[in-house]
Amino acid sequence: MSKKDSENSGFWLPNQQNGGANSSKMDVLTPHKLVVVFLIQEYTQLKRKVEETQQPADFGAKHRKRFYLLLLKLIQRPDMPYKDLYGLITSPVYGVHPVHLEEFLRLMKMLKSVGIDVLFDLHNEIDKMISGSSNTFHVVGLYLRKVYVTMEKMNFQEVMSLYRASVAYYDQGVQALQLVDQSMSVADCESFMKGTMVETIEAPPTYGNVACRWSIKQSELFIAQQKSMLEEDEVSALPPKELQQRLNEIIQDRPLYAPAYFLSFLNAIRVGDMGNAVVALHRCFDRTSPECSRPNTSETKEFQYSSLNLAILHAQFGHRDAAMMALRECITVAQENGDHTCLHLAHTWLNLLDGFRPPFPERIVNTQLLHACSLRVTAQMRTASLNGILPAEVFGTFMANDHLNAQKSMIDLVAKGVAERTALWTVYGKYELSNLCAQVLLNSNLKSLERMYNGEGICHVLCATALRQTLQGDFALAMVTLNHAMNRFPRYHNSRNWLITDHLISAHRLLYRGRWAEARQECLMFHSLDPTTADLMLAHITLAKQDYGTAHECISALLSDDHITPTTRARALILAANLQAQLGKANAFETLHQAQKVTTQYHLDYEQAVVDLHIAYYLLKFLHAPRRALTLLRGCIATFLTDGTAYDRGRALFLFGRCMLEVVRTDPDISNDPSHSAELQQRMQKQLHLVLPMFEQAIQLFEKLECHSKTKDVFIYLATLCNELGMIDDRNGYACRYRLLETEHHTPRQYLNVFL
Repeated sequence: MSKKDSENSGFWLPNQQNGGANSSKMDVLTPHKLVVVFLIQEYTQLKRKVEETQQPADFGAKHRKRFYLLLLKLIQRPDMPYKDLYGLITSPVYGVHPVHLEEFLRLMKMLKSVGIDVLFDLHNEIDKMISGSSNTFHVVGLYLRKVYVTMEKMNFQEVMSLYRASVAYYDQGVQALQLVDQSMSVADCESFMKGTMVETIEAPPTYGNVACRWSIKQSELFIAQQKSMLEEDEVSALPPKELQQRLNEIIQDRPLYAPAYFLSFLNAIRVGDMGNAVVALHRCFDRTSPECSRPNTSETKEFQYSSLNLAILHAQFGHRDAAMMALRECITVAQENGDHTCLHLAHTWLNLLDGFRPPFPERIVNTQLLHACSLRVTAQMRTASLNGILPAEVFGTFMANDHLNAQKSMIDLVAKGVAERTALWTVYGKYELSNLCAQVLLNSNLKSLERMYNGEGICHVLCATALRQTLQGDFALAMVTLNHAMNRFPRYHNSRNWLITDHLISAHRLLYRGRWAEARQECLMFHSLDPTTADLMLAHITLAKQDYGTAHECISALLSDDHITPTTRARALILAANLQAQLGKANAFETLHQAQKVTTQYHLDYEQAVVDLHIAYYLLKFLHAPRRALTLLRGCIATFLTDGTAYDRGRALFLFGRCMLEVVRTDPDISNDPSHSAELQQRMQKQLHLVLPMFEQAIQLFEKLECHSKTKDVFIYLATLCNELGMIDDRNGYACRYRLLETEHHTPRQYLNVFL
């Protein structure tokens, strides 16, 4: 089986022996290939003349280097019209020596005037070049041998057809050169492969039986290069439309070349075109001739990969039932053929879709099976984190898997493992460790054989980093990171990740600013891409807006879904408790205890700290039990200071300071005795000075987030408290700061003093 074609998509292509039955056919000798041989012939004669007579004197290493680069590109690239070829050999980058150009043009004129004898002379000249070469196995030597063998097998009628086609090729090129200014012709053949030219290179004219633009080796090289670019650096690959045009040309020349259909399938995936993707996948495996399989194998050998790829395709488009049906077919065929690698790949996707965990093999016999088993480990660890397995067990298995991947130098699996580790730390609420893993991945040297790994894990990590920066109030850095992800992963399906992140970042910023309508619009814009996240964010927005009816509908819809993750369920329960508390219902504590059970069962440390924070707030506000609230806060404040978002840190610091003040205020030794009022006031003032840095830090965090309503809550609380304690100057200071902020950013009164 071949190497994984794209870590982004996870599609697999079995071994094709040089493209199937089509690979046994001889390449077609075209006029363009003939002209390339003419260039080599004239260069050889010029080089021999320079060695014997030292003339021309200016023919040096510079001209030899330029011609070698030109020749390499002409051999590797498909046929081009004579007009473009002429522009290439006269360009500043690949232009040949003037004497070389003069002799070449003279030979092209002789082709028309002398007749078919030029081809017979060329056949003898190729034989001499091959015999006189010191190394017949270099690129040019192999190219000449291929042309020589092809001409050996041609009959007179085929040679005559080739001659007439060559004359027509030359005449059309000369006429085009007379009509088009030479400066507008193609100057760099490299731009043809990169797709950066403004004008599209014309396809060469067809000449009956000799019409074939792509040779076997050229098509193999092109498909291998484009596949590698799609896998490692999609930005460098041709745009989808232009790539499909090139593939159509290859398919027209090689209708049975299966890898061309498979690359067309991957190209359709880039733009989310499921219809054409399915058609291309079926054609890929329809064109795979059974005669190309190894002897003594069934006709269905390796056809299980068709079902596997179809299952992956359906899974990525969210068609779970169709994916499960294709996986069952894949497993059945793979078991019949004894293909353990395909079987473990199918089990990987079965684990992701259904949580099924079949046993691993006792012994791994080859690298391909190791690759498949490593993917299974990663998938099972992801499922284990959602099933409440102890984090120590999950990371222990991950450590052994990463060690094995590093020993085998599997860069894609190592990077994918680090990306999964980043996601797992996020699930368990250790955001700083998650950020550390993300930085390790983004700053690692992921080059393998001079190619940079650029898989889906990189995109996930970039999006997670951008969202984390937003939640910390670093909005400018978040946009820089997100733009980098957009430029690095412009195509589907990675574009889905940064598109969701972009709208989610905007929704968070608008939520902090209290612009509910715009925040709701951002949620609706990515609802089709990620309904669960959009519904959760929409519930948060409507609850903050105090639209309790819509918030209740969104939260109820989330909690009634059995397929949501434990993290989403815990957050939805916290929002439900907020809704009940704002409506004055007494079951808010019960809902928080349900959320606490979920966080404990699935080891969601950060969500558990958020639950404790809400319980502490309700204990302080509704039950007037600051000591119990402070005890809870002491247990969770470290989580917020270490891994918390700026908003949660601000809320925790504000609440912690209030609890410390209320503990002093409700001290039974002095609070109930009116004679100790002065002492109580002094102790309150002293305690206020101790906790004032907490309040100022909370203000800074809220201001960084542009969350003006929370900043005003702190100002109101401090101004009121200073007024009670007789601290007139401090009261006036906080009242002034509140008035200035209110003047600049007005907030309706009903949105103040809300803990959400």
